[in-house]
Amino acid sequence: MEEVYEKLFSLWQKQRSSEELLKIPEELLNELAEYFALIRRQVRLSDKNSLQTKVRLAEFDMMQRLLESLLKHRMRKIIALSSTLSSLENLLPFEKNTFNTMQRVVSQHESMVRNGLNDPRILYREMEHRYEIVVFLKDFPKFVGEDLYGYGPFKSGDVAAICSANVPALQKREIVKPVKSV
Repeated sequence: MEEVYEKLFSLWQKQRSSEELLKIPEELLNELAEYFALIRRQVRLSDKNSLQTKVRLAEFDMMQRLLESLLKHRMRKIIALSSTLSSLENLLPFEKNTFNTMQRVVSQHESMVRNGLNDPRILYREMEHRYEIVVFLKDFPKFVGEDLYGYGPFKSGDVAAICSANVPALQKREIVKPVKSV
């Protein structure tokens, strides 16, 4: 499986020297996932104090750090391609909203990177947002949902489809009630 390391290292080097975002082949992520699973199995079935196990764990850690470095480098490029803010204290109100949205996006991206370190195939999956029909029990101002779309403002009695990730918090505060399908 040295070739998996070589492929990852080569891609990491090319990405660092390129100004563009390079394509990460899906087959490389599949190979990494299989390799990570193999190492986990070998470590689980071996003597934890053996030299071979320690080498395998170090190899696993190094490969994860290399993948993480690659993905973080790509994120820096993605951020650099977007508009940059020179000073946070001079932001207009709508710019503060944009900055907050960017923070949420970066946080979601970093979460996906962490999940991808365990199973790199996750990195090729589309993020899926489900929507739920709810009735608003009270007036509620405009808000940005987990899917980063704006919703509202709403009046008591309004029916809307919102990102299902937002429903539990709104329901807990007795702001919405999900509509049951018949």
